[in-house]
Amino acid sequence: MTDLNSAQKYFENLVTGPVMVAFSGGTDSILVLKLALHAAQGKFPVYALYADTPWMPRRALKEARDIAREFQIDLNVITIDRPEDIGIENNPKDRCYRCKKAIFKAFFAFGNEHGTKLLLEGTQLDDLTKYRPGLKAIAESGALSPLKELGLHKADVRCLLTELHIKSANKPSGSCLCTRLPYNCPLTLEALKRIEEAEAFLATLELGSVRLRSHGDIARIEVSADQFEKALSLRQALIEKIKSLGWKYVTLDLEGFRSGSMD
Repeated sequence: MTDLNSAQKYFENLVTGPVMVAFSGGTDSILVLKLALHAAQGKFPVYALYADTPWMPRRALKEARDIAREFQIDLNVITIDRPEDIGIENNPKDRCYRCKKAIFKAFFAFGNEHGTKLLLEGTQLDDLTKYRPGLKAIAESGALSPLKELGLHKADVRCLLTELHIKSANKPSGSCLCTRLPYNCPLTLEALKRIEEAEAFLATLELGSVRLRSHGDIARIEVSADQFEKALSLRQALIEKIKSLGWKYVTLDLEGFRSGSMD
């Protein structure tokens, strides 16, 4: 694993002027932003750019703002209003590619207005082992992926954040709400909002990493295997809340939590 000193030196050589950071508020982008700020040393601007869309949970924006405030910088919010604006209204299999392409195009447009062409983002090595069509769009955009170049995995990212005394080092991984629905089904704002409300409720139950996947009338809840017993103990509360949001059937997936289980 690359140690903190080596990572800081890498960023010092990389960041020699104004820089943008694609900042989702997740652990990977937190580390990129922190290292970019350390390299800049206040000598030139570091722009944290957040892409706000209806398919990102509201809590993700709040968390990104909280972290930016903790780092004493502004969060620049770039908004995409509707799935149809970028051609993902029917949740196509290349949805992530189309979304990332639109987002990074908007980020570089921001850079043109603010005098910088350097955009850093948080892809790390574990991302390369999963179905991530958005990585192609990132590569095509010209953005740089310093964590990947440093040979860091997710566990390494968390270790470095802990060493930097960042309290978000162990926050659960997140993803957009489109991943809760099957490919080739309509991405309506109503469907996205009710999934978000259901997951906000699930988050209050402290079940660790949790997802609600929607299959028409069926809500499929994913938690890690070590949380099955707790989830079952909350069976009645889960049934009442999820059904109140419009699902007819509420299920617990026996395979447990899997990132990208709809792929």
